[in-house]
Amino acid sequence: MVHGGTFQMGSPEEEAWRSEDEVQHTVTVSDFYMSAYELTQAEYQEITGENPSSFSGEDLPAENISWLDAVSYCNARSEREGLTPVYTVDGSDVTWDRSADGYRLPTEAEWEYACRAGTTTPFNTETSISAEESNYYGHYPYEIEDNYFSQGNLTTKPGEYRQTTVPVTSFSPNQWGLYNMHGNVGEWVWDYYGAYSTEEQTDPTGTETGTLRVYRGGGWNDFAKNMRSAYRAALAGDKGSFNIGIRLVRNAVSGTGSVTSAGIEHMESTGGRVLIAFFSWGGNTKGIAEEIQAQTGADLFEITLVNPYSNDYNTVLDEAQRDQNEQARPELANHVENMEEYDTIILGYAGGIIGLNQEKPQNQGFALI
Repeated sequence: MVHGGTFQMGSPEEEAWRSEDEVQHTVTVSDFYMSAYELTQAEYQEITGENPSSFSGEDLPAENISWLDAVSYCNARSEREGLTPVYTVDGSDVTWDRSADGYRLPTEAEWEYACRAGTTTPFNTETSISAEESNYYGHYPYEIEDNYFSQGNLTTKPGEYRQTTVPVTSFSPNQWGLYNMHGNVGEWVWDYYGAYSTEEQTDPTGTETGTLRVYRGGGWNDFAKNMRSAYRAALAGDKGSFNIGIRLVRNAVSGTGSVTSAGIEHMESTGGRVLIAFFSWGGNTKGIAEEIQAQTGADLFEITLVNPYSNDYNTVLDEAQRDQNEQARPELANHVENMEEYDTIILGYAGGIIGLNQEKPQNQGFALI
């Protein structure tokens, strides 16, 4: 059981690579039960008879599961075990009965409280996290963006990039016995994505309306900066991804009332055209951009340079640091000639994905786009 308490949710202003949506505020959460592990493919298939995961392995985390899939799984498992289902699902409208004893997704506040496990630093491993402590894009440890030329200043040096999920029992747990709260797969939470309230709160459930659902923790292909305890990522609730999974929660004490969320709006619902413009160095960016295109039907445009970067990893680090320090704008070899025809532009680059008309212009968890 995770014993409740009061903590500072969000990040301090001095935390490196924090986002504006991480405003610190005081939150109290009640006791709750949380699985020590991310949900496995074996567990998901046992209940649903399906395994949508991109990586195959019974002890690997289930992924490629949408938020709506996660809610349905919670109800189905609750019924299988004789518990009261938490959610009432009517199409894309979902109501959460806070008194039910079945399985559910954690709230965003519960997730961050459990991830931190009493810490106030960027990670529950303190100021940084290594590829020996977590499964992520190990070539890009915390704060490397400012230290390409002086990696001796890094708390954690570049490490292994596994390019796959790993068994849910991998690495050491945090101080409260929870495994892989950072990395492996991001984890869906209940909340819509929206601005935090600055007022002190008890057991908050997030903003009442929204278009994107939050997932936390970062995945196997994320940079370390996007695995921080306070970092927030979001995706439409009817979409899945190969780096998003589930961690189950149950009430320790019965709650009261219910929370209803309205149907999910889609990026396509703007009625306009969508463009995915991306720059890819090693090919990972291109692969994820093509996956987003397959899910959204957007147009695809690869950005190329008149003078390309080196193909050598160590050399390109130096070139990237040089251009970053100089705020350089390399000359492009191609251009979008009909930019005015697009209402939504998703800009992909090495380290993040930006939706230029979305609620949050930030990395949505598809690292290396």
